[in-house]
Amino acid sequence: MGLTGYQSEKEEALVEAILGRRPDGIVLAGISHSDATIERLTKARIPVVEIWDLTDKPIDMVIGFSHEEVGQHVARHLLDKGYKRFGIVSVDDPRGLRRCESLKRELARHHAVKPVFEVRPAPATLQAGREGLNHLLANGEAPEIVVCSSDTLAQGVLAEAANRRIDVPRNLAVMGFGDLSTAAHVYPSLSTVRVDGARIGMEAARALLVRFNAPASDSDSDEPKPRMRIDTGFSIIDREST
Repeated sequence: MGLTGYQSEKEEALVEAILGRRPDGIVLAGISHSDATIERLTKARIPVVEIWDLTDKPIDMVIGFSHEEVGQHVARHLLDKGYKRFGIVSVDDPRGLRRCESLKRELARHHAVKPVFEVRPAPATLQAGREGLNHLLANGEAPEIVVCSSDTLAQGVLAEAANRRIDVPRNLAVMGFGDLSTAAHVYPSLSTVRVDGARIGMEAARALLVRFNAPASDSDSDEPKPRMRIDTGFSIIDREST
């Protein structure tokens, strides 16, 4: 197992190191890879599963959900609830930023007020969430709702709101992403987006096992394998913070 820290150069090095151990298959988080990584994995001729994302052109197999659709659905859901002034807090994680950019585009499509967008350095922490809310409030009119790219950031926003004695959700609503085990138990309980991570993991394992158990003649064939794409979806969870 290796952690890339969202750095393509580090991913290249990790993929090269792992392939040097002659694995039977490899799983990658995300679909954004350098040309060198894609070429190396293609030439390795082993099963490759990209997870936690979706694309119509996977390296081999992809299992996950659309981050763009998350942003669109969250925007429409919150607009339908009557929110008009949005703030957004994210870290510089490519997938989180894609959700936030999709949220912004959907808000613009519905002629909503342009949101104030605050991006903090990764990783997502409670401190980053608190700092994010501080910067939002310092940059103009206070938003009615703050949408965060992770539950951890959102819990930091809740903590800073409590420190400032801002009533949530009466004076400020908060939305997270990920439905962490703590999300339902903070005060007020956190509205969020739930992704079925367990299903993604199980589907990835099943996909690899199917390839591993394929007849030797199929495994050795030069014919390209059919690409697999599984959309595991997501759901919006309304709790007290909205």
